[in-house]
Amino acid sequence: MAAESTKPRCAQRHIQCHYTARPGETESQAIRRGYRDLRDRASEHDDVVALLRDLPDKEAAGVLRRIRTGTSLAAIIHQAKGGDVLMQIAVAPETRFRYSFPYRDEMPAGCRGGDNPYLGSVIYEVASVLGPPPPSPTSKASSPALLLALAASGDDRDGKTGERKPLVRERHLESPGALAGYDTAYLSPFHAARVFEPRLTDAKISSWTYVCDDDVLLRELLEIFFRCEYQFTSAFHKDYFLDDLAAGHTEFCSSLLVNLVLAYASSVLQVCNPKFSRRSEYWNPDTLAYRFLAEARRLWELAASEAHITTVQAGILFSVFYNLSGLDEVGQTYHIRSVDMADELGIMGAPIPEEPPRTQRGKAFTAWTFLIAFSFMKESLVKEVPKSPLPNPLEDPDWYGQLWARYPSSAALTSLTFGQVFEQKTYFRIIMNEFCQEAYATTLGVNSFKAEGLRRKLEHWYGNLPESLNPKNIVLPGQLQLHMSYYHILLSIYEPLLDAVAPYKYTPQDIVASSRKYLHTLIRIYFLRHGYEAMDLFIVIPLMVLADECLELMECGGSEAELEELRSTVILIAKGLHDQRRNHYLAEVLFRVLRGKVGRREKLLLRRALNLDVELAEEPQELAQPVRSGWPVSVVKKSEERAAKVLGNLVESYAHLSLDEEEDVPLEKQEVMD
Repeated sequence: MAAESTKPRCAQRHIQCHYTARPGETESQAIRRGYRDLRDRASEHDDVVALLRDLPDKEAAGVLRRIRTGTSLAAIIHQAKGGDVLMQIAVAPETRFRYSFPYRDEMPAGCRGGDNPYLGSVIYEVASVLGPPPPSPTSKASSPALLLALAASGDDRDGKTGERKPLVRERHLESPGALAGYDTAYLSPFHAARVFEPRLTDAKISSWTYVCDDDVLLRELLEIFFRCEYQFTSAFHKDYFLDDLAAGHTEFCSSLLVNLVLAYASSVLQVCNPKFSRRSEYWNPDTLAYRFLAEARRLWELAASEAHITTVQAGILFSVFYNLSGLDEVGQTYHIRSVDMADELGIMGAPIPEEPPRTQRGKAFTAWTFLIAFSFMKESLVKEVPKSPLPNPLEDPDWYGQLWARYPSSAALTSLTFGQVFEQKTYFRIIMNEFCQEAYATTLGVNSFKAEGLRRKLEHWYGNLPESLNPKNIVLPGQLQLHMSYYHILLSIYEPLLDAVAPYKYTPQDIVASSRKYLHTLIRIYFLRHGYEAMDLFIVIPLMVLADECLELMECGGSEAELEELRSTVILIAKGLHDQRRNHYLAEVLFRVLRGKVGRREKLLLRRALNLDVELAEEPQELAQPVRSGWPVSVVKKSEERAAKVLGNLVESYAHLSLDEEEDVPLEKQEVMD
């Protein structure tokens, strides 16, 4: 009888049991989920009533007929909104806008000052002209003070409709004529552009893969790859690859390389395509990325035993793809094999006169790619600089291959200055590899004398950047990335030397302070112009460097104004990682780590600023896949601190922590605490 009494009443009565909470869900979470469901249903009823009230008689009668036939309210609302979208895209869209910061709209005081060259840049000037929209009665979260109050009360809904107000890209133009003299690239985010590549128009890409026979989709994937990630991961010469792809030749194109590029590109395609809504789940067999990757791995196993130029290039891409997945330790095996094959082919050596000029150029391009294709700051496996000369991109642009883009608001083509970015990135990586060799491959590390030598080389590189890459003119993501890398390496060199006495003109303290200032400015300018939604593997690196710095400073305390500036940066960084997590799993992991490290007050702010309540209710506490990464996500100041900075260790410490730690306490009773 005692055992019988412990059974639920429904079981005792031999009837079906119905539970309020789902498996793994607490009672309070179940109540919140039920509340959200009821609120959404009430919102649907309100929306349908509004349709019946506002639509013309004929359309309103059609809505009423669909209700009587049993059509769900959600389907009716979806169709009505879809019709609105079709009406909107029937006219030329306004693409000139700037993004708005999620917490504080102004540039922090620490970034302002007459000596900041990036505040005099054209990109920032245009962002200032576009400006944020004026506050409106419905923009409740525009005030940091009000956002703090909302975080405490749990009220983040619009007073009229009860719907959440999402973070939107604001379109606002006080004076259209003020922007007439600017190039289109300064007026629109880069993800609005399309790469102009005539060879993709009729390319039959499906002949290179068994995974998909939709050539229209495959062309779109390649086009987006060349726009979003090729400037960062240019593992092969674009022109030679596309020429051989179209002609069916295999010197610079192979099924292995095509499938791997398509796997990478499947993570880049915009979320509006339903086939790619879960594109960051590289382990999910239902995604195209998984299928392309599985086919590429099968082909790699067949090809890796014999050195070939396309297999070398595939090894580079494999390594970067696994970096995207938080598995850089796995990707390292491909990196090592690609370096070995490059040695077998003599790619790093001088050109072979007997080979055709096209072959010489393709091999030389791949050799230089080894210096720039691997994303994390660590010891390079390539110890020598290629013997093939690197030509001036203005004199021989075809050596690099040219990239052109077209923006919706302009019929003109915009050069992406790919050759200049590639050239300057290689020169920069030569210096960076010298630093990594000293810092990570020896026990001595970098002392003040070596640091000064590296600083002078970097200063010379920075001072000789071409006009398109100087601080005044940079605008494209690849150009901004280059400047962020410059300040990242300065921080990596000098933060470990902050306590050292250096008899040089520039002290470590001065260099670190200015580098932080400019890096903070750059991530904000990047966001104002391009946002963080489009795929960009690189951007998570400077975001995590600054996140770690901000959290350390917040632990030390400060005035309320100083803490507010730090919070604004942390929330902006969290938004960047949150947006990027839709593109790749590494960003998901980093976002989990960051939100686990922030304090209680910042947790509440993140929930409201990024509208995370629905996600938290549906998100499993543990990560979907393990992380195998030896990447230190922030600057290592002391060798004994390195283990604490490694991503794999951070995941074990913080990734399981939720923003919902006080989940059993009603939101209206939670207080914002220091």
